[in-house]
Amino acid sequence: MALVTWIKQKDKIDGAMKAKVYSFFEKLQKDDTAPGLHIEPMHTPADPRVRTGRIDLNYRAVLFKVLYETIPHYFYYGAWPHDEAINIARSSVLKVNSVNGVLEVIRESTPDPVTTTPPQKEKKAGEQDSQAGDEKREPSGELWSNPLIGYGLVAADLVKDLGLDAEIVDHVFAASSEEDLFDVMAEAPEWQATALLELAAGTCIAEIQEKLSLTGYVDNPDESEEEKIRKALEHPATKMQFTFVGDNPEELKQVIEGGDFDAWRTFLHPEQRIYAERRYNGSFRLSGGAGTGKTVVLLHRARMLALSEPQSRIVLTTYTTTLADSLSTGLGKLDADLPRSAAPGYPGIYIGGVDSLVSRVLHGATDVEQRRAMKEVFGTESVIPGKVLDAALARHQWEAAINDVTHNLEPELANATFLQQEYETVVLPNFISSKDAYLTVPRTGRGTALNRSKRLDIWTIIAAYRNYNSIQMNCSFVELAHLATAVLRQRTALGGRCLADHVLVDESQDLHAGHWLFLRELADVHADDLFIAEDSQQRIYGQKVPLSRFGIAIVGRSRRLTLNYRTTQQNLDYAVRLLTGAAMTDMEGGKVPDSGYISARTGPLPEERSAGSFADELDVLADYLTQWRDEGVALENVGVLVRANYQVAKVVDGLKERGLTAKTASVGRDEPGIPTVMTMHRSKGMEFTRVVLFGISDQALPAKHQVSNVAPAERADALLRERSLLYVAATRARDGLVVTWSGKPSELLGMK
Repeated sequence: MALVTWIKQKDKIDGAMKAKVYSFFEKLQKDDTAPGLHIEPMHTPADPRVRTGRIDLNYRAVLFKVLYETIPHYFYYGAWPHDEAINIARSSVLKVNSVNGVLEVIRESTPDPVTTTPPQKEKKAGEQDSQAGDEKREPSGELWSNPLIGYGLVAADLVKDLGLDAEIVDHVFAASSEEDLFDVMAEAPEWQATALLELAAGTCIAEIQEKLSLTGYVDNPDESEEEKIRKALEHPATKMQFTFVGDNPEELKQVIEGGDFDAWRTFLHPEQRIYAERRYNGSFRLSGGAGTGKTVVLLHRARMLALSEPQSRIVLTTYTTTLADSLSTGLGKLDADLPRSAAPGYPGIYIGGVDSLVSRVLHGATDVEQRRAMKEVFGTESVIPGKVLDAALARHQWEAAINDVTHNLEPELANATFLQQEYETVVLPNFISSKDAYLTVPRTGRGTALNRSKRLDIWTIIAAYRNYNSIQMNCSFVELAHLATAVLRQRTALGGRCLADHVLVDESQDLHAGHWLFLRELADVHADDLFIAEDSQQRIYGQKVPLSRFGIAIVGRSRRLTLNYRTTQQNLDYAVRLLTGAAMTDMEGGKVPDSGYISARTGPLPEERSAGSFADELDVLADYLTQWRDEGVALENVGVLVRANYQVAKVVDGLKERGLTAKTASVGRDEPGIPTVMTMHRSKGMEFTRVVLFGISDQALPAKHQVSNVAPAERADALLRERSLLYVAATRARDGLVVTWSGKPSELLGMK
């Protein structure tokens, strides 16, 4: 029997090799002396523990063999063509860092930084320069300067205080371009590359030490190397790149077949691990930009709670059912054996969209509970309406109420958008059911001031709106959330038990006040009651409401993730720039930083293309898809994102006319070679290897119905949502990002 530890690969294993690698390790776990494995030591290696093993006739695995008493433990570093594997094996060393206790593999010689200018892309036959009306624009960058030098960092301090490899540090300081910097990082151990990224973003040494748990280690010269390695495997920064598989073939298979997209299942960043495993004396909020791994932390935390408290009732929820399904799939990949609950209130993990949770509570309520809830929310004791009011019908009801009653409100107040927000952020959360109560209620957080006369007119319209819905037995999702809150409050007031011990919330920036009231009632106020993942930069649905209003205290228990795992640095810079100048604030009104986000990945610059007409823009899109297909890009991993629903069919039909097949998001599974066209809203929570933001013109963004005829304060917030929507769409791209428009570009692109 042999034990195995897997070291995260810089080079992914392609599909054809996965089965061979698995077969090799399955045999190794059973008997490492089997002759077919050809486990062989090296001649004059840098590390005497290094071995190579035979994957097939052309490829060899590079391994390190460590003996724990009499049990062999193999550390798998990777598989390469024969000669390359031999060279890598001879120059690689497995060691425990003497400064911080992190286990790492260091290659004795690091290649010199490349300083030559990349060659210009050659034109294809018949290709012409860009013309007006069909222009290509690559966002230009300023002359690059090495940030480590600019911040005044000293190479010796990085070696002494952080434990960075001296040779790697020398090459980093010698880098003359961003490409050089990333080339050096690509050869560095995972934790060192992350530390260098943080340094390049301006993070101080002390903060990096805290994030990566690099303090407090004391090298014990009396300990054997084997014992040091065993202890180092438990270091959080080691776990970024090393995962212990042991002799379990199923776990090994999961790691091998997981691939790059599922690497988070086994390799957590130390900072992510801290937030996933630490206990908190109350509610906690984890914020961070798109792709920083908030959902990953949430899933690992759900697992930790379930394993440490087998009888606990855990609710894992998010804004939509689609996102909830994604959480369920992710949790299954993380640990298929975790106990699940079919309904909230029972031991195990229950996963569902927040509105689905609301519906469960209401459908499980008694007739008495429902009538009392209606009395508390609407002032009338009756049964809960049976029809859900959708957004379009709600807008129609507001407009009908505005037109049918007598009032003296100016157009920006006698407006469906303003009135609905007033209703959902002031009236419903305060459980107001009478005119007198509305006239005196504080309107904290509402940007537009109202005198008594205006409040009277607004209440007249709200009363009419409620009356129309009552007659038609309609109830909105927001109203249902408040009714469910009232039901839960009744139960606890009568001594009943809350439905959950722990509530974990993803995409919380999109929740409204009614959701927060409901979630607060799901669990008692106690340690680890609510764990909230949020990114205010992605707020495209919810309203800005401070959690403290709902009895959720997070002061002193709030942290931010900054390292992006999805998007390249180039795409990330572009997406963040779309928010420039916007007054982004978080749930508690604090300023959201628009800098400090870094990516561990690099790629091509985003491209912007203008076209003279919609047909020309379709030609541009078709050209990109054809080019990518010819380059071997899997088009099923390409997303074409538009602002409005009506654009989806037009793009699909337009591509069909140009000989290309595309599908809509409503078509279930991916089909090889077929890209997906969907709205930006629908793309939330998804990712693609390449993304085209199509139709980003001044006519599409910002959407006119969102920003027209509303009060200035409400317009500012609506414009912010449109910016956030564009940011969300741009951050769906892992590698390539293209932005196109016909006519004039959207003002949100920030062009002069």
